[in-house]
Amino acid sequence: MPHAPVCQQPAPLPYRRLMRRAAAAALLAFLFVTAMLTAIRPAAHAQEEGDLYLPLIAAPAARIVIAAAHVDSVITGEPDEAILLWNAGARSQSLAGWQLATATRRAAFPMTATLTLQPGQRLWCAAQDAAFLSSFGERAACAWAEASDPATLRLEGSLALNNRGGQIVLRDAQGRLVDALLYGDASSGVEGWTGAPAQLYTRGAVGVEGQIYHRKLHPLTGQPLDTDAATDWAGDLGDVAWGRRVRRPGWRGWDDASLARPLRDDADATVTVAVAPEGLYAPLAAALSSATRSIDLSLYVLEHPELTHIIAAAADRGVSVRLLLEGGPPGGVSDLQRWCVSRLAAAGADVRYLAAAANAPPGYDPRYRYTHAKFGLIDGRLAFVGSENFTWDAMPADARAPVGGRRGFYLITDAEPVVRALTAIFTADWAPDRFLDLEPYSPQHPRYGDPPAGYVPPPPPVYEVESAPFAQPVTAHGQARFIVASAPENALRPDDGLHALLQRAGPGDEILVAQLYEHKYWGDKDGNPIADPNPRLQLAIDAARRGARVRLLLDGYFDDPEDPRGNRATADYVQAIAAAEGLDLDARLANPAGGGLHAKLVLARVQGETWSAVGSLNGGEVSHKLNREVVLLVDAPAVYARLAEVFSWDWAHSQ
Repeated sequence: MPHAPVCQQPAPLPYRRLMRRAAAAALLAFLFVTAMLTAIRPAAHAQEEGDLYLPLIAAPAARIVIAAAHVDSVITGEPDEAILLWNAGARSQSLAGWQLATATRRAAFPMTATLTLQPGQRLWCAAQDAAFLSSFGERAACAWAEASDPATLRLEGSLALNNRGGQIVLRDAQGRLVDALLYGDASSGVEGWTGAPAQLYTRGAVGVEGQIYHRKLHPLTGQPLDTDAATDWAGDLGDVAWGRRVRRPGWRGWDDASLARPLRDDADATVTVAVAPEGLYAPLAAALSSATRSIDLSLYVLEHPELTHIIAAAADRGVSVRLLLEGGPPGGVSDLQRWCVSRLAAAGADVRYLAAAANAPPGYDPRYRYTHAKFGLIDGRLAFVGSENFTWDAMPADARAPVGGRRGFYLITDAEPVVRALTAIFTADWAPDRFLDLEPYSPQHPRYGDPPAGYVPPPPPVYEVESAPFAQPVTAHGQARFIVASAPENALRPDDGLHALLQRAGPGDEILVAQLYEHKYWGDKDGNPIADPNPRLQLAIDAARRGARVRLLLDGYFDDPEDPRGNRATADYVQAIAAAEGLDLDARLANPAGGGLHAKLVLARVQGETWSAVGSLNGGEVSHKLNREVVLLVDAPAVYARLAEVFSWDWAHSQ
């Protein structure tokens, strides 16, 4: 909201609306008078022909908005409560004398404060700056309860943000309203706000605690929306495209341009397609064995003794090894993983689990529900992204044919943009100096320490199959286009990445989806596809309605046929739509390699482009909104052809 020009008395209720209209009228009048004066200027003042006369228009004023509010913290005592102020205008604004207030309390910037918001700049004010730093990974500029850093401005007064609902108001040094937020179950209105209060998105597995109220951003300018209503805020249930979003402390991408959109770039590169289970171990083992300086891995689990030996050998010869693992996988950390991690640590690798560290305050939560990504970086020159965990099920080291197990895919590339993007993601996640959710390995840790004394890894599982034709990797060389998308930052954007590709598909195009699961709908389990659509599934169906050929191959090995939004339900739903509308659309359940279809693959042949999307992103809401996930998209005909060949074989061998 624009704040009012300086005057001597506080403004009445309709002041801001009247001033907006008056300013617009004044500007129009100024332009009209200037044009008239230019047209009738006396001949005595005329310039030589060719001179250009332009009216001088002052830059618009600063426009400070309450852009976000962390109200209901997970930490005991909620010391990291915080409010974000953002200058969305074109002029700088001193905050001396300004006030933040709730219904019962206020905190003021001292009149002597030198704090100024430049155009486009934002700042956080928190309850306690030290607690805010450990939760958000960045410094607060001001604090209303405790400022332990001398650089943090201590506000006069204090605030208490009501978890259930309330108001937050920003006023300038003259006491005039600048902006307001009405949220939660607040029953009474507030000056500067229209309609119902803003809400957090809380359907399905998404809870209130730990969420941040945050504004939607304009997709082109990146500026916060500001119409003084709940529809400006990202929890908006009525906005399926840009609403229903979640934000938690420590995430980037909302107010950080580097991850707000998927990275998109071209490069002359090689891309290798490796197919699990029969063709994945050898190329990954070769890539890891080639390391001379560094190996950075972000994995969900590590339960692979042979790959552990290769990584440990690299660490033994001086290669810097950093491994980030999920701290709370369903079923817990296995003894096999504890065995693998202990070997890596003994060789000098730095292994950390995404989990609240021992020195974290009570209630402290990791940044993501799960760090479910599966990617790696070697020597800052090579990257790999895939769908498969480092386990025997997906990467059997035994080369006896035919090899069965989990069906999945990895892409291995030396494309500089991909390496750069994944490095940025890994660097953001691996920040033990800024966050308290990176618990280091220690032998005695009850959950993440060594396995029981005398533990011996079990023999690898064997999956009986009649054929495994994709043991040999395929490598493409040459110019290609790349997109690196990540969750929770940007994988849901409707105007970029995979979703934008699906929206372009029409007659003559093709969409092929192979997924561990693609939920029939999101939200609550007793919901439905109308009230809580799965955006990706809906986009695929809509592509078929526009004339594209669409096929969905979903796992039948792990699927629960009684789940109302499981794969069986999704396939039935898709087939019913196809039959009712006469669409070139079909879905099947599959287990082509004996150990389940664990892939997360989308192939999009759209308007002559051949995009292949491979990564860790499943078709559920938690994957898109709460997890750390990574997807690599490549526009390269040879990559597409290989993956389409595997898809066709799997489709033919499915139910």
